[in-house]
Amino acid sequence: MSRRRWILLLGAIGIVAAVALGIWVVQKNDESKPEAITSLCSSLSQLDASVQALLALDPNTASKDEYQSDVTAIEDDWNQVKSDAQDVQNASTGDLDSAWNDFESAVKNVPDDSSVSDAVNDVSQSAQTLASTVKSTASEIDCGTSSS
Repeated sequence: MSRRRWILLLGAIGIVAAVALGIWVVQKNDESKPEAITSLCSSLSQLDASVQALLALDPNTASKDEYQSDVTAIEDDWNQVKSDAQDVQNASTGDLDSAWNDFESAVKNVPDDSSVSDAVNDVSQSAQTLASTVKSTASEIDCGTSSS
């Protein structure tokens, strides 16, 4: 074979390989989309459960450690939601981000010397809004019953 034919053959093989790689990447992304949605739905469900645990605290009997533990769990769950949402194309999280910011602000505004009762009361409204927004976000991405 002449040098020119080898160059053409290698070029053709390179083009075929690039096209095949492109097709494989697209298929791989399509395959991971249901998994990404499942992960996001799962993390939304966990976030909702953690918010509900905070809201269920009995301010008359709960300790500051219990309150702080619930807040920390919510923060950890939020970080997982944000991470999982990045893997889902077109995941609309604007309202969720806003609800989170309100909750985070309410938590930060609780004075260090507040009683558990005062702390729970101070964050209760924003926590309820966060829980509601988690549920509506889960509904928007079609999580079904996994977020309830």
